[in-house]
Amino acid sequence: MPFAYLRKQRLEQERLQQRHGAQHQPHDGSRRAIKVGLLAMLVAPLLFQLPWVHSAFGPGTRLPALWVRSAAPSSTGANGAECWNVRGGDEFRFCEDIEAIPGTAEVLISCDANRAHWNTAMGPLADAGPRGGLFSYAYPTSRGGERAEAQPVPLVDFPAQSTFHPLGMSILPRSDGGEGGVLFVVNHRRERSSVELFHLSPRDRGGWEAHWQRSIVHHLATHTPNSIHALTPTSFIVTNDHLFARRPGPRDTHLVPLLQHVLFGGAVAGGWREWIVVRVAMLLSRRGVAARLAQVETLLALPLGWASYVEFDATQQEDAGVSASRIATAIPFANGIALTHTTMFVAATTYPGLFIYALPPSPTPLAWQLRPTTKVHLPMRVDNLAWSHSAHSSHRTLLATGHPAPLALMRMARAPRTRTSASWSVAVSAHAHGTSARAWEDAEAPLPAHHFTLSHSADWDIRTLLQSTGEEVVVSGETVSISSSASSFLYADGEQGTLIVSGLYGPVLTCTGVSA
Repeated sequence: MPFAYLRKQRLEQERLQQRHGAQHQPHDGSRRAIKVGLLAMLVAPLLFQLPWVHSAFGPGTRLPALWVRSAAPSSTGANGAECWNVRGGDEFRFCEDIEAIPGTAEVLISCDANRAHWNTAMGPLADAGPRGGLFSYAYPTSRGGERAEAQPVPLVDFPAQSTFHPLGMSILPRSDGGEGGVLFVVNHRRERSSVELFHLSPRDRGGWEAHWQRSIVHHLATHTPNSIHALTPTSFIVTNDHLFARRPGPRDTHLVPLLQHVLFGGAVAGGWREWIVVRVAMLLSRRGVAARLAQVETLLALPLGWASYVEFDATQQEDAGVSASRIATAIPFANGIALTHTTMFVAATTYPGLFIYALPPSPTPLAWQLRPTTKVHLPMRVDNLAWSHSAHSSHRTLLATGHPAPLALMRMARAPRTRTSASWSVAVSAHAHGTSARAWEDAEAPLPAHHFTLSHSADWDIRTLLQSTGEEVVVSGETVSISSSASSFLYADGEQGTLIVSGLYGPVLTCTGVSA
């Protein structure tokens, strides 16, 4: 009797459990569906970004120790080109930009040997005291030419109390066609960034000197300035790579007007909008918070950078007599810039590639609101852009230089003497469409560009000029290296030329006999 009773109780419990499960089955199913949906919403964007994330780790062993596109291929390490590291003393290292000095066979190079202690883009912000500098370099125009050393360029009348950490530069040729010109230099000073205006002129005893004229400051132009292109002696276009700045400018005179423009399109007075602007400015003025947000902006490739057009009165100082407007926005890490009369190219570093804009014929650039007509992926995180120079032709090719392994670059920024980072320089040109079958234009490179771009455009040809892991390599019995490439300069004389590449945390490399 007891066993029969227990069996009956167990059967009754099983029936109740089955009924309870049937009642809750639709609810459990919908809950699972919600969980799966939320998971898909999180995973799908990550899967979509996998190629971008994969490229951030770099091409690894697929890059050669050093390869240069040679006009006369051979079996040497540099593929037939003759390469060496430019000498110039202890201060001539960690160089950013390379600009041709008008009317000469020389270039101006911006360097900062203190970059490992003061870098407002990647950090750290430990010591802004030791100054960077400018150097001139007379490059050889053919194989076997003289290997000159880089020479320091004195900054005449530059304020003694000011810090100097140069990035991008632009030289406007003299109106009379003489040597030198008006020089614009982006300067990441201790307190806030600026654009410095100089007159670059030859010295009587040889070399060059830069006569300081004024500093230019504006919240829309010098928030996080990077690269610059001079238009006239009193106007230029400058890129700003981040909205979140590791070293933000003064809160009331810089951050507040900047945020008013970014958030609400202009100045606001009173009400909830002013309350929001002030609170956000207070938050972003805290360097710890700003540094974390800058890292997020970089790592997630947030499109928060921009390019600004600037006009100024050359007789005034700092923010006096300066007008500026943001003419192109929503650029992920706006970096290098290059212009023609009809087109503007901006390096979108974390895209990674180029944003290309058609310039309107309007005579009022302050009112421009540009949208990219084309976006082109490139095989590295593009740093600087430049135009090639030719001895016998007005034809120019766009040069793009950057970092194929950005995570390695971030590590190198912390220990530049013990780490290295890869380099890549390419020439970009519009494809001449025809009826004949098309071969890949970069097939000769050890790692062709089209093997490491996130997408390929049929309208643009990408041709590798230099690839390197950044490691030291022996070329014709000489040890050379080029790590963390930032800028390139190419002088073409017929089918061969001279290539100069700067290393953001390394030396400067010159190669002759390069295919032009």
